[in-house]
Amino acid sequence: MSEAEAVRNVISRLVDGADETQTRLIHELACQAGFLWSCGNPDCPAHNHRGRRYCEGCGWGRKGKPVGDLHPSMYTERRWTRLRRALLKHYAADASMPDAVVFDYWGGPGWRGAEVTEMYGGMTEEITGGFRDRARFEDIAAALDSLTKWSKPSYGEHIRVVLAP
Repeated sequence: MSEAEAVRNVISRLVDGADETQTRLIHELACQAGFLWSCGNPDCPAHNHRGRRYCEGCGWGRKGKPVGDLHPSMYTERRWTRLRRALLKHYAADASMPDAVVFDYWGGPGWRGAEVTEMYGGMTEEITGGFRDRARFEDIAAALDSLTKWSKPSYGEHIRVVLAP
């Protein structure tokens, strides 16, 4: 069991046996110790575990702001627009368009090999296999390959494309 899993288990067990006042104290102490962060969205009371990028309660970023685009480079605007159009086209037929699509690069041939997660408010859903299949996701794969040709991603790099208006 990793340290993060152990911390999650301990906090969860403490909160399960606590009343409201004790729960607030547990969350406050865990935040001070750096094991949790509280959402900065004034309408969201959620506490999130260290290492989590987005709030579990509302899906906003760590600083309490709605998620926005996160570009890999300021010089990729045309390529970025192409990726957004391809994603919007892909999800147009789907009744449940995500608020945003997140790409996390952990090595491999480029952005097409990134881990992909859909964001729906505070809920996330991983897309198994991402958009690797060029035949199935032709427009998206071409846009991701174009981004990679411009600038190969670095390990741990993260991009986010917001689709919600």
